[in-house]
Amino acid sequence: MFRIGELAKKTNITKRTLYHYEEIGLLAPAFVDENRYRYYDNDSLFRLQKILLLKSIGYTLEQIKEFFYRNNEDEDWIASLQQQIDLIERKKEELSRKQYYLKSTMHSIQLKGLDAVNEISKAIVKLNERPLVDGVIPAQFENATPFSAEEKEILQRLPVIGSQDERLEEVIRLFQQVREKMPEDPSSPEVQYLAGQLYQKALFLFEGNEQLLDKYWEVIEPTNDNESIVMGMDKSFMSYIDEMISVFLKRREESNEK
Repeated sequence: MFRIGELAKKTNITKRTLYHYEEIGLLAPAFVDENRYRYYDNDSLFRLQKILLLKSIGYTLEQIKEFFYRNNEDEDWIASLQQQIDLIERKKEELSRKQYYLKSTMHSIQLKGLDAVNEISKAIVKLNERPLVDGVIPAQFENATPFSAEEKEILQRLPVIGSQDERLEEVIRLFQQVREKMPEDPSSPEVQYLAGQLYQKALFLFEGNEQLLDKYWEVIEPTNDNESIVMGMDKSFMSYIDEMISVFLKRREESNEK
């Protein structure tokens, strides 16, 4: 038999904790003498070790009480522990999704400023219906889109807004510079220098496939009826990029002809 102080020392917890477990009906002493001294036996020690194990892996005291009430066999323990694992997996999914939304919001604000907040709220409602894959919600391409299977593989490798992809940093930086230049003439030397950087970066991300880059830009470009499918990419912004890149490509073609 163990006195309460001995049991507390053996399990590295306080006597106050043992009193609390007794008070809530989780661990009763095996024997209380006439002087109100509490004694615990080996069964009490084993039960306490189970309590501490369950507590260390995330069970609340109420859950532990329910656990002991329902589970007496090895199979019961395994089933209950599996339920806890499933619960943790669901929580991981929820936290990963929230992290993705936070990163997406941050990236969209970097691209468009606080004007993007309303757009982001609408997008998140739609994204809630789509699965999370490796911490992001990847782009979906319907069968009606003009991309071949090979092209879709390239598109799936593009950095996704809201991801931890390091390639996003330079893309966002370039787009921020474009927004700052929007009041200027897209054919000015400064804007054309930026156009060259942007086009080369885009070509790198599209693995050198200029035709795919053009097709993708047409698909995501907003129309009078629809917004862009990419957060932070509004019509005026994309129109300005169209102009600056068109000038850049035309000048490059003229230079190659000489």
